[in-house]
Amino acid sequence: MPASSLDLAKMLPGSHRVRAPLAGGRVAEYWYAWRGGPRILSVSANNAKALAAEVSRRLPAAIAEFQAQQRVGDTTTLSGLITRYLAALDTPEFAHLAERTKKDKREHLDRARDDLGKLELRALEARGARKLLIDWRDGMAKTPKTADDRLSDLSGVLTWAHDKGEIAANPVKDFKRIYHVDRSAIVWTEDELDAIQPHCRPELWWAIQLAAHTGARLGDLRKLTWTNVHPDSIRWQTGKSKGRRTAVAPMTPELRKLLAGIKRCSSTTILNSSRGKPWTEPGLQTALREAKLEAKIENRRWHDLRGTFVTRMVAAGRTAEQIAEILAWKPDEVREIIRRYCAGDVLAEGLLKRLENKAGPKSVKRSVKRASGGGSEGGENP
Repeated sequence: MPASSLDLAKMLPGSHRVRAPLAGGRVAEYWYAWRGGPRILSVSANNAKALAAEVSRRLPAAIAEFQAQQRVGDTTTLSGLITRYLAALDTPEFAHLAERTKKDKREHLDRARDDLGKLELRALEARGARKLLIDWRDGMAKTPKTADDRLSDLSGVLTWAHDKGEIAANPVKDFKRIYHVDRSAIVWTEDELDAIQPHCRPELWWAIQLAAHTGARLGDLRKLTWTNVHPDSIRWQTGKSKGRRTAVAPMTPELRKLLAGIKRCSSTTILNSSRGKPWTEPGLQTALREAKLEAKIENRRWHDLRGTFVTRMVAAGRTAEQIAEILAWKPDEVREIIRRYCAGDVLAEGLLKRLENKAGPKSVKRSVKRASGGGSEGGENP
């Protein structure tokens, strides 16, 4: 049945449909469980005919979601509670969450609703409730991070319900995770960077180098614009802090040279794909994955370039506290990277830089000479 002939009022009573033109002649259609309610369908296409075909294809899923949203009145089961929470995700109460975060929550909670939906809310007060929910998580232990994330999002629902007075307590509050990883001390070495460069298009190599010279997270890196570049630094509001924190990467000679070599295009962003369009996160992830495969490099991610930035900052004379301020890490995490990956000559180079900044190059040379037993200038005794 083509979308144009659907009588939405009869098929999904109370639902709301919005049609909208998009740039380039494209068209879109959005369905909501009710006016102002959660979205149950979102489709766009190049023309009206293609839009109708796509809406028809997605119709069964939209109907199922509509029916799920209509169970909001269920106040006795976990299914009803999760449904109310999912509906609330599209309200101002959760405006602080990124769309990707909301998408992940919906996927995780759909699984919880399928597996545990019939559980009565009063059962959450029973002595065995915590074990029941943790056992549910443990049943997915083959993918431990996903399993933890699903239980974490379910725990968020229960805390939300507790705050609203719907349940007495969250039985899985502060549960112990089964997935543990600490990548803060994993870095791209200079040898690995040299190995991957021949397998990178210029646009990807510029992105890798900019990450290693700024310590920016991938989400922030691809959004950096030329207006973020200042004579002494690159400054940007971090996405993780919702723009509340400003990160400052010092303008080193190497960073200045890198920026000078990046080809500019009509886009305002510093980094762009070979098409001259701003990179997307999936695009950068895919490009790096393909280059790593060709270079036979494993177990390295975009995030690990932040560790490379740490080692470079140490060599430039920055302290752990200063580096932590730039990266929004804890100083102890930075110190661990320094301990594991900074060789003695790097530490010595950084120390000399700091001493030069305090006393000047000539004074430092005298101090180093004295320390090595070479005496002082002019033949005086140390």
